Amino acid sequence: MARYLSGPTQPFGKWNGIPIYLTTILTAILVSGVIVTAILTAAGGGVVLNAFVFTMPLRPSWTIWRLFTYPLVEQISFFTPFAWFCFYWFSKGIETHLGRGILTRLLVMLVLVPPAVAAVIYLTLHVGGAAIGGYSLACGLLVAFATLYPNSEAWGWIPFKWVAFACIFCGSLMLLASHDMPALADLWISCAVGFAYIRQAKEAEYDDYESPFMRVKQLFRRKPKFRVVPAPSTSSYHETLNEPASELDALLDKIAKSGMSSLTAKEKATLEKAREALIRKDQR
Repeated sequence: MARYLSGPTQPFGKWNGIPIYLTTILTAILVSGVIVTAILTAAGGGVVLNAFVFTMPLRPSWTIWRLFTYPLVEQISFFTPFAWFCFYWFSKGIETHLGRGILTRLLVMLVLVPPAVAAVIYLTLHVGGAAIGGYSLACGLLVAFATLYPNSEAWGWIPFKWVAFACIFCGSLMLLASHDMPALADLWISCAVGFAYIRQAKEAEYDDYESPFMRVKQLFRRKPKFRVVPAPSTSSYHETLNEPASELDALLDKIAKSGMSSLTAKEKATLEKAREALIRKDQR
């Protein structure tokens, strides 16, 4: 693979002319996980798959890799290739615009949502739960992509913000009909995380961005006191220069009409004296 220096929005390199992004690597891992799941399921290796599915309570407790491996355990179906395509499309769009660091942090947060929901349900209601597959991850990515490109048209005629709305609405109805409240919570929290994080990342592109902490801090900052200062009068200006007003006015009129070359040596000395006095006043 040809490798070259690049920024966070550029590919790592190229392989046979194909740019290799972080998204390319993650999509390959996702595809491999689905294929391995299908092979083990056909061979009766369900016990092996259980070692990669997140369950609550987590037993044994040291199998923390399940927090990140459960999206790979996905049953293959007719729509699986479309899911792969959407994952690559959405992730690459975020990576090439905001950088792979932003994409990595977003994916980590989205992946941790279902385990967090399962843990809260277990600790509050004492009901076990599990996280398997990448449904909520895909929904969070869809909302994140639509937040980044709200008016980009899908299939050349419908803005992505409406595609995201329609998909989340239909998914919510489906989960409500099946009374799957944990999955519904996963869906909505993932969508909220995708929207909020990408919205914050978009604002951070501008120089005048302020973090939420700084905005809260501004509320409690003491307001500066303003004083009304009278504008300096013409007489005070001339008093500062220690020169009669009529003499300076005459010199300025002469410069305006005939230029600096028309001044005599004495007049130039008077003007220089006034200039130095003004400079000294400004430096106080």
